[in-house]
Amino acid sequence: MLKKYIKGLFQFFGISVRRYIPPSYGWIYARNITAVLDIGANTGQYALAISKILPESKIYSFEPIKKCYDDLIINTEKLNIETFNFALGENEYETEINVSSHSPSSSLLRMTDLHKKLYSHTKNFTVEKISVKALDQIAHDLNISKENYLVKIDAQGFEDKIIKGGYNTIKNAQIIQVEMTYQELYEGQPLFDNIYQVLNEMGFDFSGNISQVYNPDTGELVYSDSIFLRTQLK
Repeated sequence: MLKKYIKGLFQFFGISVRRYIPPSYGWIYARNITAVLDIGANTGQYALAISKILPESKIYSFEPIKKCYDDLIINTEKLNIETFNFALGENEYETEINVSSHSPSSSLLRMTDLHKKLYSHTKNFTVEKISVKALDQIAHDLNISKENYLVKIDAQGFEDKIIKGGYNTIKNAQIIQVEMTYQELYEGQPLFDNIYQVLNEMGFDFSGNISQVYNPDTGELVYSDSIFLRTQLK
């Protein structure tokens, strides 16, 4: 009776109470992942999370912003990880990145007015000089060609450039996790349909979203973390 009363009380205030079901990672384990490419590492949030799921896998984290990179090293010092202080893109060059006051929102592209409206705490920024390299140019040095690897891309609108510069490496991944956007948050960024088409043509099947964020004003989907699985297992 007490459980029923408490549940009814929460529902009265518009709060839904459901039994928590821990996520299953069988779909990851089935791919025998031995390496992870963490592109857009920020301060190590993803590296720490994926290391709990795949504790035996080697992680390669890429983060161009110096302060975030320094924090990444500190936060992941106990992991099996190799870190790189540059961004990935279509080719090799020097450029500037817009460093947001909310560092995960930093991008080589400029924020749109929609981004500033939805996430006003991110709109202030400084500019920092960084290096950009193409993944295919350094993949040989990583020695991952014989590994079963997962590629995670969280690059705030730069996803298409990363895929172009790392095409030969990314096409041989087993799993791709990529932040996909449905409304333009950065000027000129590719949206879901663009990235979906490219990855599908590379031999990956869209397998759903593991998280989704909505526009609080309209209820429209703004962005998600999407999973693509290689059609053929190695």
